[in-house]
Amino acid sequence: MNKLSIVAISLLSALATAQASAANDTTGFYVGGALNKVTLDGDDVTDSRSGTGLGAYGGYNFNEWFGLETNLFATGDLGNKDVDASAGALSFTPKFTAQINDIFSVYAKAGVATMLVKFESNGQKLDFTGFGWTYGAGVNAAVTEHLNIRVSYDVTTGKLDADNNSLGLNDIDTDIKQFAVGVHYQF
Repeated sequence: MNKLSIVAISLLSALATAQASAANDTTGFYVGGALNKVTLDGDDVTDSRSGTGLGAYGGYNFNEWFGLETNLFATGDLGNKDVDASAGALSFTPKFTAQINDIFSVYAKAGVATMLVKFESNGQKLDFTGFGWTYGAGVNAAVTEHLNIRVSYDVTTGKLDADNNSLGLNDIDTDIKQFAVGVHYQF
C-alpha cells in the first residue's frame, strides 16, 4: 500500500503543478475507473486478506457540493496457497464535496452496498452474498477542465449469508476496505 500511496501522491502533485488555472467543471455526469488495493476481513476469515482489484465508478454532481455516485469493484485472488478468495461490491451513495481551490477538492460519501465474497478450496465453492453499508472519503484533483484524478479510501461492511446452506455454514460479518487511485472524465 505504501508504494501505491507514494505513486498516487506523486502523480497528484505533478499534475497539479502543471495544471493551468482554468475553471474546472464540477457539475454534471462523470465516469471513470480505478485501481484498488483491497483488504478483506471477516468472522470466518482467519487472517486479513489483501490483493489488487479493479473498479468502475460514475455519478452525477447536482451542484459543486452534492452528487450521487455508484461504484462497482471486483478483486483478483485474495487467498493463500490453500484457498482462493475474491470479493466484489456495488454501492450507491450520496457524495458531499468541498472545493479547496480550482484544482483540489475533498469528498465524503456514505450509502448502501450489495456484496459478494467467494471462496474455493479442494473443489468446494462457497459464496456469501448480502447487503451492507459503505462509506468513504477522498481527494480529487482536476488535471484539465474535464479530466480528474482521485485518491480514495472506502469501507464496505455487512453480514453476508452463505448461499450453500447444505454445508451448515453461518453468516459472516465482513469488511472490505479499498485504497484506490482513479481517473474519471467529467462531462
